[in-house]
Order: sequence, then structure tokens, then C-alpha cells
Amino acid sequence: MEKTIFEFSHYRHFLRARLEAAGSRGSKASIAQAMGVQATYVSQVLQENAHLSLEQAEAANSFLKHTTQEAHFFLLLVQKDRAGTKTLRDYFQKQMDELLKARMVLTERLGKSQQLEEKDRSWYYASWIPSAVHIATTIPTLRTIDSLSSALQLPSEKILETLEHLERVGLVRKEGVEFHPGVQQIRLGNDSHHILKHHTNWRLQAMNSLEREKLNELHYSGVVSLSAQDVVRVKDLLLESIKNNINIIKESKEEELYCLTMDFFDLKR
Repeated sequence: MEKTIFEFSHYRHFLRARLEAAGSRGSKASIAQAMGVQATYVSQVLQENAHLSLEQAEAANSFLKHTTQEAHFFLLLVQKDRAGTKTLRDYFQKQMDELLKARMVLTERLGKSQQLEEKDRSWYYASWIPSAVHIATTIPTLRTIDSLSSALQLPSEKILETLEHLERVGLVRKEGVEFHPGVQQIRLGNDSHHILKHHTNWRLQAMNSLEREKLNELHYSGVVSLSAQDVVRVKDLLLESIKNNINIIKESKEEELYCLTMDFFDLKR
């Protein structure tokens, strides 16, 4: 498993590890271009013969697609390594230690709890985006900001904002440039006050999908009349179908991202 930025004490060690993991030559040229410097200057930095400026570090943050917390930690690493006195180095080290401590407290809390706080549940179900991004990270090809942005047709800034929140509450974890499903779980019962919003979000997405319907998608609508006894039979069959589908999905390899909705309701008011 690739080390996270929070496991490094020096920014140049972190940069070397990231560039080597990605293939040093192409990545070195790319990050140099992003920072507005020559590739030779990046080599000097990595060989500890030069330092990044804070402006260059900020550009590196964008290139490396750091989350807000990762970007803050990277800037602290740069400032600590650039500091000319022990007092100043200790000052930035203290800030880093506080950030690491806050992360540890959150990790311990999530490790004990299997339920999200109410404010986080409200955020999760306020829109279709959090659950779509969350479930998408189960698919190996949809674990980067760019791939998620392309698949869901959302701005990369919105994807990053969503991933940061999901990571903060333990629903995803970051490994290098990828986001993987976290250990935290979220379940929604029929008695939850979020259920109406959840159903509405995905019915609206179903309506949107009608404009681009593909052969491997299914939409069916019909108004029917039937006996009261058969209402029960049809509902039982639909419930059994849902159960069977869920069993198939549980054992299925994560390759595609789909939405499954089902409605069977009384039209009389």
C-alpha cells in the first residue's frame, strides 16, 4: 500500500516517493510544467540542492490533486524544511503534530462507531452525488478524481469536495491518488426522515436517464387495474425480485455503476 503524505516528515522525501510511484521522468516534467519551472530545477529540489517556494508548493498541491487537509500538511512540510531556525522548525512541526493528532482522534472515533452522525447523514442524502461517488469508489477504474468527474459528468472541484467529506466521515479512504471504500457503513431504514429525499433523488436521476437511454438499461411504466388479492401477490413477487437482485449484486464483481429503483403504488388519493 502506498504511503500517505501524513507518514512523511520531509516534503522532498514525499515528492520522490510520489514521482517514483508514477514513473519519474514523465511525472517530473509534468510537475515542473505545473509549477512553472524547468525539470532540472525539480531534480535539484529532489536532490536537496534547492527548495520549493510556497507558490510552487501550492501549484504542486493542485497537480497532485491533494485534498484540503493534504494540501495544508504539504505546505507545512515545505515551511518546516525551509525554516532557518530550530524555533521556526519546531513551530511548524507543532502544527503538523496537531493535525496528525486530530486525524488520529477521528480515526479512532470512526473505528468504534458504525453509524454516521445526523448532520453527516443529512448531507449524504441531500443530493444524489454523495452516494453515487461513494459507491463508485468500489469500482477500481473509478477511484480517481478525473475518472469520477468523467463518469458522473461533474466538475472535478465538486468531486474533490464530495470525496473530502466522505473521507472525513470514514466512508472512503485515500491511498495515493486513489479513493477506496472506507470501513464506515451507512444504512437507511424505511422509518428514516431521509427516505423521502433518497427516493426523490434517484427518481429524478431515472427521469434524466430517459433522455440518453441505452440498450442495457430498462425503464417500464404502466397503469393497471387488478384485484386486491393480486396486489399482495405482485408486491410479494417484486420484493422477491429485489431480494434476488441484491444477492446477485453482492457476489458480482464491481465494474459498472447502476441505479436500481422500483415503484408499485396505489393511484387513489
